[in-house]
Amino acid sequence: MRPYLIRRILYLIPTLLGITLVTFLLLKMIPGGPEDALFSVDTPIVRDAGELARFRAEHRLDQPVLVQYLHWLGRVARLDFGRSFRDHRQVRTLIRERLPHTLLLNVAALGLMFTLSLPLGLLSAVRRGSWYDRLSGVLLYSLYCLPNFAVALVLQLLLAMHWNLLPLQGLESLDADRLGGIGFLWDRFLHLLLPTICLTYGGLAYLARFSRAGLLESIRQEYITVARAKGLSETMVLLKHALRNSMIPLLTLFGMLVPALISGSVIIERIFSWPGIGRLFFTAIEGRDYPLIMGLSTLSALLSLGGLLAADLLYAWADPRVAYRRRGSS
Repeated sequence: MRPYLIRRILYLIPTLLGITLVTFLLLKMIPGGPEDALFSVDTPIVRDAGELARFRAEHRLDQPVLVQYLHWLGRVARLDFGRSFRDHRQVRTLIRERLPHTLLLNVAALGLMFTLSLPLGLLSAVRRGSWYDRLSGVLLYSLYCLPNFAVALVLQLLLAMHWNLLPLQGLESLDADRLGGIGFLWDRFLHLLLPTICLTYGGLAYLARFSRAGLLESIRQEYITVARAKGLSETMVLLKHALRNSMIPLLTLFGMLVPALISGSVIIERIFSWPGIGRLFFTAIEGRDYPLIMGLSTLSALLSLGGLLAADLLYAWADPRVAYRRRGSS
């Protein structure tokens, strides 16, 4: 397993470099630049042509694009992502402040997604063709088709504004510090609920139907017939044999869901005013804050590649033949 892990990590390095290079080039191709955004703010950071020239020289914006990228890459190798154009704080400081909130939101969404999708898929597979299977299929396909930003607005309107059951937005209430330990945690949970639901339901519907298809495929295999012939109970056959083998394709999907959640959280964090890196990303793009955009893009790429790596390792753990096969072919 260790050689397989080292080989997978080495594959990620050129992928990460390619992502950062393409992002850097696309960023330079966007019409306008940081100068336009800095001139347009209420309190201009750059006021005249002289200050603009000094600003461009200080941030190497007057040099060729490739030179700018190599300079940025050299700083990143020292874990220096530069300073934000807006507030002049270190990019890594801004990310460190926001990252825990985004991780909390995405981990909650992933946990809820996998916790609910497996039982739903298992019930649909066991009761194939029943009214439950048909009804759950219609509901799950309907959920999968609904855009999360529209659902977010509807949930805000109904649950937060009309019925006043959940907070409208934000991370915590204004008086959260005075609520005490249990009250503070409950307040955080209520604020987390709506954005988590909006990030979860699409992937939940997809995983539930995918797990149903995988279970149906596993049930048809000969080893299931052998297990039943040995006298094992139906519950043991489904949970120990069919479900375990159908989990392998689901582990592959895990790596695909992490990038989707990270990109989807940009809109959700904006709608719910969630103080995470998604909302910070949106603000950075509005202000053409190049260092902050590149820092956040690199972090998103690392999280996405980390999800793919975790999926590969889980796949190799669930089916050791994967690691040995690739070791023998290399």
